[in-house]
Amino acid sequence: MTKLYKLCLALVLLLSVQANAQYYYIPNIGAGTNPGGLNTDAEYPLGGGLPSGWQNIRAASATPAWSVAQTIPFTFNFNNTPVTQYKVSTTGVLTFDVAAVTVPPVANTALPSTSVPNSSICIWGVNGTGSNDYVVKKTFGTAPNRQHWICYSSYTAGSCAFTYWSIVLEETSNKIYIVDQRNSGASCQTNFGVTVGIQVDATNYVNVSGSPNVNCTSVSDFTPADNSYYEFVYGTQPAVQTKMKSIAVTKFVVVPGTSNLTGVIQNLGASPLTAADITYRVNGTDYTTSLSGLNVAPYATYNFSHPTTINVSSPVPYNVKAWVTTAGDANNADDTLTAAISGLAFLPTKRVLIEEGTGTWCQWCPRGAVYTEQIDTVYPGTAIVVAVHNADPMADPAYDAGLGTLIGGYPSGAVDRKDVDIDPTGFEASYLNRINDVPPADLGLTANYDAATGLATVTVTAVIAGELTGDYRLNAVMVEDDVTGTTSGYNQANAYSGGAAGALSGAGHDWHLEPDPVPAASMHYDFVGRSILGGFEGQIGSLPTTLNANNSYSYSFAYSVPSGYDVSQMRAIGMIIDGATGHVLNANRGFYGITTKVKTVSAPDFTMGLFPNPASDFAQLELNLVRGGSFTVEVINVIGQTVHRQQITGSNGMNVITLPVSQLNDGVYMVRVSMNGSQLTQRLIVK
Repeated sequence: MTKLYKLCLALVLLLSVQANAQYYYIPNIGAGTNPGGLNTDAEYPLGGGLPSGWQNIRAASATPAWSVAQTIPFTFNFNNTPVTQYKVSTTGVLTFDVAAVTVPPVANTALPSTSVPNSSICIWGVNGTGSNDYVVKKTFGTAPNRQHWICYSSYTAGSCAFTYWSIVLEETSNKIYIVDQRNSGASCQTNFGVTVGIQVDATNYVNVSGSPNVNCTSVSDFTPADNSYYEFVYGTQPAVQTKMKSIAVTKFVVVPGTSNLTGVIQNLGASPLTAADITYRVNGTDYTTSLSGLNVAPYATYNFSHPTTINVSSPVPYNVKAWVTTAGDANNADDTLTAAISGLAFLPTKRVLIEEGTGTWCQWCPRGAVYTEQIDTVYPGTAIVVAVHNADPMADPAYDAGLGTLIGGYPSGAVDRKDVDIDPTGFEASYLNRINDVPPADLGLTANYDAATGLATVTVTAVIAGELTGDYRLNAVMVEDDVTGTTSGYNQANAYSGGAAGALSGAGHDWHLEPDPVPAASMHYDFVGRSILGGFEGQIGSLPTTLNANNSYSYSFAYSVPSGYDVSQMRAIGMIIDGATGHVLNANRGFYGITTKVKTVSAPDFTMGLFPNPASDFAQLELNLVRGGSFTVEVINVIGQTVHRQQITGSNGMNVITLPVSQLNDGVYMVRVSMNGSQLTQRLIVK
């Protein structure tokens, strides 16, 4: 990224790209957010229907065309002059000159250009000719701080198959933003080629450096996490202005522990930044470090690490305020950011949620089946997999729509919803990264099924490790293994058939030896996400806004199991979600089989179940521990003899122990588990 900033700087200094300009611009490459954070909508393909609140103002056109005039929903000044209306071209130009007749062509040049009307904002060079190409608008926020977004949806440019860019008008500040949101791939970063800038008139204009060949920096991600934007400000760029661009701390720390403050400052002044002070405040005390000998060019950034660590000694929140101080700074409003650290009384056991987008229609999705089976086998109990189906008989619309905002195609998925749009081949690397995250809570889970009513009740319990304040949510997912079907919708498309795409084996198939499609009779689908019970973003109100350390909080979800589902192959998955970010902080899964065939019994510290029962070759003892610790497992015959005994140290959540049933004679046995002074016993039939 530093090289990119240096390139931008060099071009700004060496090229004469503006004359008598009343606007200057600030590049926010790799911002990872939208300007102001007001627009958090997913960047959907709009051809299948507009997301909530968006209005279509221009459909595709085979030749360049204008939209009808649109009214700005608030007072806005362009070049310090009030404007009330605008119109847009299918070639990426928004103009406040609504009387303009000639439409800018697709072929773009640097500004100024007689092909562009005066009083215009440009993403000039994009082209909307396809059936899914639209220009749409939506207003975000509340007065007097609203933003009016005009989005070019699914447009093309150069060899870029699709791209999403927006022009944003901001109330009160009168700032203009041009946002690079989403595109189809690598060709958009190398062969896109548009003019980004503002043309007031022939002598008053500003080009973004690189125009008329500005390329995309975003990727196919549906969220603002990959977005970049250019901020256009009316006036003269100040000589000195420093911005605290971002800060980072370790959010959850087991006490006693420490956290480091790191961050990024950006030079928004016209002169190089040579010195700055970085200060943070925690518990009323300020800690300052002075940076000297710097040479941060205009628009460039500097990464810092504060040398004074933050001591986290109690399981309470630590609010951190950090700011940058520069002599002569023209604008102090962007100097300060805040972050929060939560001290934890104990270290919860971390489990990672892997949600894979798949579909029977998807010819490459056998790869997803292979790699999800592999990660479930290699990391049992800590890698929790859900196959979220799309456009086939196993799809759950709410789950499918939610995951669709985090992935760009199939098969791909999200890992804890922090790592998104991950190909299944990358699941393991992402898992190994996320398993090291410190979660704020342990999760317990119970699922009970009433065969008479067909109703399952899933209770998710969070044991909070430190005092938390904010929007945290519980959620539950119903998953079924070994799903089969007889209709053509259960046929699996298979691009690996014949071996031309390479050999692929796993999930019960040698895919390169199978036909395309693989007939339904040969397919058994695992990890099928049948229903997400609290909505994709989690159940609002399932946890209070203040959570106390070492306390347990539970929420129960009801699920009516449809007829035809095999409840003996179902299990529930629980999760705790950070409502502010959408990230999954921790997850757990319940007993395999919510059917009454699996009898569960509970003690204060653990829940116990046996499956299958009766058993012949093997039996699994499943213990769901509220907290990790040592427990004893005994198998006792009818005359009171202990025929099997083992001492085990387990982690919180689900622990699976295989009992040596094949070594036992047919008959009735008692399985007894002892932990922390509590005992649970269940009868096991061996036959």
